[in-house]
Amino acid sequence: MKKRNLQWLAFFLLSMFCSRAHSQQEVEGVVSSVDGDLLPGVSVVLKGTITGVTTDFDGNYSIQVPGEDAVLVFSYIGMTTKEITVGNRTEINVTLEPSSEELDEVVVTALGISREKKSLGYAVSEVDGDAIDNVPQENALNALSGKISGVAINSTGAPGSSVSMVIRGSTSLSSDNQPLFVIDGVPVFNSLNNVGGVGRDNRVDYGNAISDINTDDIASMTVLKGASAAALYGSRAGNGVVLITTKSGKAQKGLGVTINSSTVFDIPYRYLDTHRKYAAGSRPYTADNFPANEYGAPIVGETSSAWAGIPLDQGIRAIHWPYSAQEIASGVPVARELRSYDNPRNFFNTAITTTNNISIQDNTEKLNYRLSYTNLQNKGFIPNTDLSRNSINLNSALKLHETFTVSSSLNYTKTASDNRPAGNRGANPIQAMYETAPHIDVRYLQDYWLPGYEGLRQNSPYAFGDDPTETEWNNPYFLANEVNNGFERNRLYGNVKADWQITDEFSAMVRYNFDEVNEIRETKMSNGYTGEINGAYG
Repeated sequence: MKKRNLQWLAFFLLSMFCSRAHSQQEVEGVVSSVDGDLLPGVSVVLKGTITGVTTDFDGNYSIQVPGEDAVLVFSYIGMTTKEITVGNRTEINVTLEPSSEELDEVVVTALGISREKKSLGYAVSEVDGDAIDNVPQENALNALSGKISGVAINSTGAPGSSVSMVIRGSTSLSSDNQPLFVIDGVPVFNSLNNVGGVGRDNRVDYGNAISDINTDDIASMTVLKGASAAALYGSRAGNGVVLITTKSGKAQKGLGVTINSSTVFDIPYRYLDTHRKYAAGSRPYTADNFPANEYGAPIVGETSSAWAGIPLDQGIRAIHWPYSAQEIASGVPVARELRSYDNPRNFFNTAITTTNNISIQDNTEKLNYRLSYTNLQNKGFIPNTDLSRNSINLNSALKLHETFTVSSSLNYTKTASDNRPAGNRGANPIQAMYETAPHIDVRYLQDYWLPGYEGLRQNSPYAFGDDPTETEWNNPYFLANEVNNGFERNRLYGNVKADWQITDEFSAMVRYNFDEVNEIRETKMSNGYTGEINGAYG
């Protein structure tokens, strides 16, 4: 009787699980303003969860919901948040209305001068540090995604990679359209062209300046939109300006000590749409259109130009890689059933980012200071990729006289990685993984050295009877582990300032700004890479 009750309980739980699994549905649509403008960066969140997406530059979104009772929350800076019940709809287009709430009326512009927002000749958006710190991010710009209207933010997702920020659309076909970043009054060079590499087809993104900024030290970020902002900072600000103000000491009783620690797990949200229906081949398959051979079963070529693509998961048996040591020694292959594999999900790891921060601060009548240290450690979702960053920030102000104050903002960041993956064709592990035929389990490629040729040739799929040392396709694990692009970057930036209040109406300020960068790169490319068969170093 007890066993029968357990069987009924298991059946009930399984039915509930299946019901929930089948109730998943996809909802898509377009978000626009009342003026008909498409809104990029709108936050679309499943109410009561942390599941959400942001709209692309054309205002499009797509999200999976658990059922008809799901409620979607649409939010956007400067717009009224809207909640919509999904029901049985698969397409929901949303129009957001302007919010009656306004941001702070005073904005700090060039040279630390405060002006009323209504007196400015350009649009301004501001986000405070608490909104940035809510969800720990490795990059400060990623934390802005969906929080500022008219701004598109994109990155590759790799740790420490460059992040692109375009305000109100691209204005040039020949430049990278990046705004000018100003940190505590210091203009920072932020080109997307910090790319290099040694060896053929090994182009590596080493990150732009904004990737060196520690999000824990940010008090606020203000975006000045439009070319009119260039009047403050010159032609470099033609694509807009992002003003970043770092934290300073707060008035409190005694010394203030703050310790923060966070761990974030990342997995790819979406994969490329690729087929898993056929083995490698370029012709329609029939049982009699394969070249005859002595083994009585078709031999699958391991390239896209192979004879014919045999359907997978249909019980068809063929001779295909990998081959056992006995098959290779005897010269007699064994036909095995052709099955499909979900290689992207099998290849990528769960990325882990751990951030630890400690800060000390105080604010007295004469002295105001804040000193912080942050350590970030990241293991990427591409095997054997990592990033470490150590940041020190000191903001201080000393009142030497009632009318004379000296202050400083000093930032030091050391960013390093043992391996950054290539981002273009050739040495890119992701490209090599997607080029692996769906009938090959990518996990078989983890032993990436060819037996008997360790350190000389990589283990790559080949057709039975071919020379395994004549590598045509790169093994993604070989690229991830044996094409190593390491770097170390030391960055020191900030300012030292003296303020003299001469009279109630007149004041003078002297400021020295600096931004110094030293970067060392090292590429180690082992033998066997198809682009550099004898390896490379530089």
